[in-house]
Amino acid sequence: MSPEVSSAQQARGEPASSARRAPSREGSGTLRGFPNEKTGAVGMAVFLGACAMLFAALLFAYAVVRAQAGAWPPPGTPPFPRGAAASNGLLLIAAGFALRRARTRGPRWAAASLGLGTLFLLMQAGLWGRLVAGHLGPGTGALGDVFFALSAFHALHVLGGLVAIALLLRPRASGDARPRRLRLATLYMDFVAAVWLIIYVAVCVA
Repeated sequence: MSPEVSSAQQARGEPASSARRAPSREGSGTLRGFPNEKTGAVGMAVFLGACAMLFAALLFAYAVVRAQAGAWPPPGTPPFPRGAAASNGLLLIAAGFALRRARTRGPRWAAASLGLGTLFLLMQAGLWGRLVAGHLGPGTGALGDVFFALSAFHALHVLGGLVAIALLLRPRASGDARPRRLRLATLYMDFVAAVWLIIYVAVCVA
């Protein structure tokens, strides 16, 4: 710093180091968005961990019920529509794939993901109706009780993910935050798809 600048600052009563601190204030502004992205990722990881623990508790309760049963499914249980449950799972996987494509191909793929996820919920409602009609609904036996508890809890989480996607598609959504939120929504939809696969294997196949 030149003696002339230092003398001018001392005449105004300013400390001589203020000129050196100014660039650091500007530099901090350019990094201001980075902690927000990191905090969002950490928050999503914590949330998914909590959800995973809840699903694990339900699956553990299912394992206890199954271990106490002499045979599984219990004798006299109507056939379970495994094909319909598997088709619903494919819809959810496709929704996650479309959302991943939206990160590079634009919001139309996010809208496709929203449509596929909505179709998954509608198909789940149809599957529930089919199970009730086939005497596999709640209160009719252990298999129906377990599947309805797990699938209904899972459907609530899928609905939450669809609401998040719908908010991303709003015209007034922040353009700067949209890519970060899209990455978090993709992670969440991959999680619910993986949970459905585990439910299907545990209840419908194993």
